[in-house]
Amino acid sequence: MTQTTASCPTMRDQQPRAGLNPRVFLLSLGMFALGTDAFIVAGVLPLIARDTGVSTGLAGQLVTVFSLTYGLAAPLLAALTGRWPRNRVLLGALGLLGLANLASALSPSFPILLFTRLLAGCFAATYTPLAFAAGIELAPPKRRGLALALVVGGLNIATVLGAPLGMWIGEQLGWRLSFILVAALAIVAFLCLVICGLPEAASSVSLSLRERLKPIARLRIVLALLPALLWNIGVYVLYTYIAVFLQQRLHITDVSLLLACFGLGIVFANVLSALLSNRFAPQRLVIIFLSTLIVIQLALPLLTTTVGSAAALLLLWGMSFALLFIPQQQRLLNIAPEHANVILALNNSALYLGIAGGAALGGLALRTFAITQLGWIGTLGMLLALLMIMSNPGK
Repeated sequence: MTQTTASCPTMRDQQPRAGLNPRVFLLSLGMFALGTDAFIVAGVLPLIARDTGVSTGLAGQLVTVFSLTYGLAAPLLAALTGRWPRNRVLLGALGLLGLANLASALSPSFPILLFTRLLAGCFAATYTPLAFAAGIELAPPKRRGLALALVVGGLNIATVLGAPLGMWIGEQLGWRLSFILVAALAIVAFLCLVICGLPEAASSVSLSLRERLKPIARLRIVLALLPALLWNIGVYVLYTYIAVFLQQRLHITDVSLLLACFGLGIVFANVLSALLSNRFAPQRLVIIFLSTLIVIQLALPLLTTTVGSAAALLLLWGMSFALLFIPQQQRLLNIAPEHANVILALNNSALYLGIAGGAALGGLALRTFAITQLGWIGTLGMLLALLMIMSNPGK
C-alpha cells in the first residue's frame, strides 16, 4: 500500500514545506466519484424505473438505501475500523466503492441493484472521514484548510459535473453506463493512490460507538441537529425525483444541464457562505437562508414553465440549500464545542438520513399526490425546522 515510483515523492518528501501534496487531488477524485455516486440516481431514476419495471417511487428507494446506510453506518464503521491501519481502510473502501458500482451496473434485477446500493453506502461512509483526515495530514500546517477544501471540493464539483455527466451518459447509452462511470472514477483514484502510496497515519484516539453517540443524550444537541435533518428531508422529497419533475413540467427528455445549474448553485454558495459566516451570527444566517429556501421551493412548481426559468430557480434552490451548511456547523460548535469532532460527524449523518427520509417520503407521496406537489410537501419539514431554530437559539 505504500510503494513509490519515480513520479511519486518518497515518504520523507510527502510533507512539502509550501506546496500541496498531489495525493490531495487523488483523494478529491475519490470524493468526486463518491459525490457522483450519491447524486447520479436522481438523474437516471426514470430510466431505471422503466428498465427494471418498477414504479418511480420504488426506484427512488435506491437513494433511500444508499443514504440511510451512509447515515447510520458512518459512526458504526468508524468505531469498528478505528484500530485498523487507516490507509488500508481508506484504500479498501475506495476500491470496494468502485466494485459496488460495477455490481450496480451489472445487476440483473431491482432487488440486487438495491443491495449493491446498500454496499456502496457502507464503503462511502467509510471513505469520507478518512479522506478528510488524510488530506489534512498531507498538507503543511498553514495549508491544511486549503487541503480540506480541495477534498470537500471533489464532492461539490460532482454536483456540477459528475451527476449531470452521468445522467447524460445514462440518457445516451443507458443507466448502467452511468454506474460504470462512477466505478471507473473510483478505481482510477484507488490505483493511483496504491501506486503513489500514503504517509503513515499519525496515531489518534479511537472512539467507541458509545462515545461517538454520547452527545445525542443531551437534549440541546438533539434539538440543534434535528432541524438539519428536517430541511434535508424537505429538499430531497423533491430533488430525488427532480428529473421526472422537470421532464413532466418542460416536456423535454434530457435535463442534465438543468441539474448542473443546481450543482453550480451549491458551488457558488460554498464561497459566499464562507464569506458571510465570518461577518454574521450563524443563528441569523440559518434563519435567513432557510426562509429563502422555503420561498424558492414553494415557487418551483409554480414558476418552472420554461427552460430559462427552471435553470434560474434550480440555481437559486441549490444556493439557498448549500448556504445553510457552514452556519449550521458553526451553530453546532457554539452549542457543544467540547464535542466538536463527534457532533460534526453526527451532522453529516443527519444530512444523509435526511436524504434517505426525503427519498422515502417522496416515494410514498407519489402514490397519492402529483409530482408537482412534492415541493410543497417538503416545505412542511422546512417550516418545522425554522420554528425549532427560532425557539432554540444557539450561543
